[in-house]
Amino acid sequence: MEKTNFKYCPECQTEYEPHIEICTDCNVSLVDTQPFDVPLQNINWIKIAQFSGKVYGEMAGEILTKNNIPYFLKSDFFASAFSITPTNIPGAVVKLLVPENYKEQAKDLIINLTE
Repeated sequence: MEKTNFKYCPECQTEYEPHIEICTDCNVSLVDTQPFDVPLQNINWIKIAQFSGKVYGEMAGEILTKNNIPYFLKSDFFASAFSITPTNIPGAVVKLLVPENYKEQAKDLIINLTE
């Protein structure tokens, strides 16, 4: 993986300017790194956590980014349709996904956020 000045969609591999956070086509959070050895569409993404708000998902994402672990947040309708950042709307769910080979390392890093 290589850290660049751009962000990438983990689903469609579209490259975005660094200030953009969500893929306009796939409606998922962008990642800072782009793997060169495996195309993004061939990566097996695993859900490692689920949060009741985007804020906690973004906090986990910052931890993973600092440890060079690619991730993306998959938001439900509430968090994505209106571009809101709820902390605890009943039913609002944000899922944190990482490539399968980072599963255990990522879980260990965010354990305190998920307890």
